[in-house]
Amino acid sequence: MAIEITRRHILISALPLCSIACRRPAPDLSDYTEEEPPHLSSSIQVADQRTASQLLNGWYQVEGNAWRWTAQHFAAVLWPPPGSDRLGATLEFRLYVPAIVISLLKAVTIAAAIPGLRFSPETYSQPGDYIYKGDIGPGVLSSDSVRVNFTLEKAILPGQLDGRELGVIARALSLETK
Repeated sequence: MAIEITRRHILISALPLCSIACRRPAPDLSDYTEEEPPHLSSSIQVADQRTASQLLNGWYQVEGNAWRWTAQHFAAVLWPPPGSDRLGATLEFRLYVPAIVISLLKAVTIAAAIPGLRFSPETYSQPGDYIYKGDIGPGVLSSDSVRVNFTLEKAILPGQLDGRELGVIARALSLETK
């Protein structure tokens, strides 16, 4: 009986030591953040890193802290602005056609499309700044995002200037409610 009481005292006195030895340190969560998925914008300045994830394919790295070359085919995703589902919207793509593109290709024809709508092509035969516009009627922009696909009739082939296929210089892209 005395041995059993002694065992019980040893066991009871060892419990606090066990809990100290078995205790794991709290995990360090200082490098972790709770992130929300990125919010889409209806307006993209192509050099802005906050909206760079909306440039899907056919876009090259930012140059001059202000613009990007495009390939012959390029796409982006935009958030339809408030009211555009009822009132319609205007697509605007701000671009620059460099003299070297006109020198090599003579002219650049661009066209765009969103699901259910193709925009009229525009041809530029002089170097300069341009705004390619497309009209979107009411009821077309009814989802949370819209993919805009652009196509150039032709582009500078890789190797003619550098290793990339070069189309036009992109500056900005937006959807604006009418």
